[in-house]
Amino acid sequence: MAFSCLISCFKKDSPIQLEKCLASIAAQSLPPDEVVFVKDGPLTIELESVINNYKQKLAFKFIAFEENKGLGYALNNGLEACSQDIVMRMDTDDICYENRFQLQYDYLIANPDIDILGGWAHDIDHDDNIIGERKYPIGHKDLYRLMWTNPLIHPTIAFRKKQIVKVGSYNPNVIRRQDYDLWIRAAAGGLKIENLPRFLIKYRFTENYYKKNNTKVVFKQAMMGYRGAKLLKLPAYTRIAVFVPVIRSLLPAWLIAPVHRLMTRFDPRK
Repeated sequence: MAFSCLISCFKKDSPIQLEKCLASIAAQSLPPDEVVFVKDGPLTIELESVINNYKQKLAFKFIAFEENKGLGYALNNGLEACSQDIVMRMDTDDICYENRFQLQYDYLIANPDIDILGGWAHDIDHDDNIIGERKYPIGHKDLYRLMWTNPLIHPTIAFRKKQIVKVGSYNPNVIRRQDYDLWIRAAAGGLKIENLPRFLIKYRFTENYYKKNNTKVVFKQAMMGYRGAKLLKLPAYTRIAVFVPVIRSLLPAWLIAPVHRLMTRFDPRK
C-alpha cells in the first residue's frame, strides 16, 4: 500500500487551519507514505512552527521556492516529486475525515481503470461548523456531461500520476481554477473520472470566497468553461450557461451571497 499526499502552502494561509489539516492527515486510518509539501515562497514563522510540530508524525518531502510562483506551478513541481503513482490532493484549509485515504486507495486498487477519483464534502465555516454539503454525480458519463460545471471538488481528488502527466498536468500559466482546466483536458484525453459517493472532507467555505471570485476571475473561469464545452462537444446551451456566474458577480456585494445560495438550489451537479 503506497501513495503520496500533495499539498501547497503560501504565506497567507492560516496557521490554525493548517494545523487542523495536518492533524487530519496524521489521524488517517491509512496514512500516506509521504506528504509532498510545497512551500510556495517564504512562509510565516507561525506556519513554519505548525509544520515543525508535525515532522515526527508525517513523512514530509519539502519543495521550497524563494518566491511565490502560483498554485499551478507549485502543484506541477510537487507532482513531479511524488514517488508514488497514486496521489491524494489536499488543501491547507480543509479537513479530511479519518477514513478518506483508505476509501479512495481501496477503490483505486479495486478499479484500475479509474484515473481520477473525487468525492463528496461537507462545507464548513471559519469556526468549523457544517453549513452545507456537496454531493456531486458519481459516474463517468454524468461527470463528462457536466464537466462544464466543474463537478469535482479539488481537495477530495485522488489520481494516478502517470495519467495526469500524460494530459499535461497542471498548467502553470493558469492563475485560478487550475483544477477545472486540468479536468477538462483529462476528460478530452480519455481519462476515466468518478466521484466516490462518500463524504471525504470538510471543505472550507467562507465569505472570503466572494472576495476572491470577483468579476474578472469569474469571467476567466467562464471562458475556460466555454472552451471546455466546445472541446468536449457538449450541448450548445452549456456554452451559455457557463456565463451565469458572471452575471451574479456584477450584483451589489450585499446581494451576491444570498443569490449564490439561491442558485445552488438549481445547481445541475445536484
